[in-house]
Amino acid sequence: MKRTFTIIALLSLLIPAMTKAQYAISDTIRTERIVVKSAQFGISLQNNLDTYLSNYNYKGVGIHFNHENFRDARTGNYRWKYQVLFNSRIGYNLQESNMQLAGIIGCSWSGYHPFRIGKRVQLLAGAQIQLEGGALYNPSNSNNPVSAKLRTALAASGMAIYHFPVFKDEWTARYQLDIPIIGVMFAPEFGQSYYEISLGHTKGIVSCAYPINSPSWRHMLSLDIPLHIKQRSTTLRLSYIADLYQSSINHIRCHMYHHAFTFGFVKTIFKIKRENNLKAYSPY
Repeated sequence: MKRTFTIIALLSLLIPAMTKAQYAISDTIRTERIVVKSAQFGISLQNNLDTYLSNYNYKGVGIHFNHENFRDARTGNYRWKYQVLFNSRIGYNLQESNMQLAGIIGCSWSGYHPFRIGKRVQLLAGAQIQLEGGALYNPSNSNNPVSAKLRTALAASGMAIYHFPVFKDEWTARYQLDIPIIGVMFAPEFGQSYYEISLGHTKGIVSCAYPINSPSWRHMLSLDIPLHIKQRSTTLRLSYIADLYQSSINHIRCHMYHHAFTFGFVKTIFKIKRENNLKAYSPY
């Protein structure tokens, strides 16, 4: 009986230790399984013109939301990085006593090839697929109160990432530039109502967009600041986003200038399997 009790006691001590050993921390994790996510909210300044609705500029403020997934990829011997970026904004704009409401939702998928310059600087160059939709609404217009916005484009995209020490921490500054090169967009002619389109008069409502008739670009500048709150490491992200869209198609001029100041937090997700080990790593 004593011998049996001793064996049971030893097993009760070894099993937790064996289980814990399966998740030992080491440097052998596969880097493509780590995703850096961020969510940001902020206030935006807007300037909209759409001659389909009015010949006046509408200026106002809005609310901006931004969500990003950024990770390394296995493709090309870990020499590629992927980004999925989602953003949305709702704005309230005025022109004297006239009101305009604006709502835009956009999503982009990007692939980058990195180039290291020393230990602190990383440059990324790649391509991006953009998809954006929304509407401008002028309640004072009686005939055409709504201008729908729908476009997709292939864009050139680049990043510059810089790590620099501040006291005992390391801050990260990042600049991103996206320039649409070629795409298609919903663009009815001046005076062509949506009622006519619903009856089947759809000729010419889809147009090709390129830098000559639709010169547009997007700037994003962000700063990641490590915070140490109650022995926990948290990263604060401050960003400035300038989304500058313009077009002159089918005798209709449009621009939507959007400047957002946002803040949010960054989280690193470790997607590991049971047989993989864990390592603290960031694809930035």
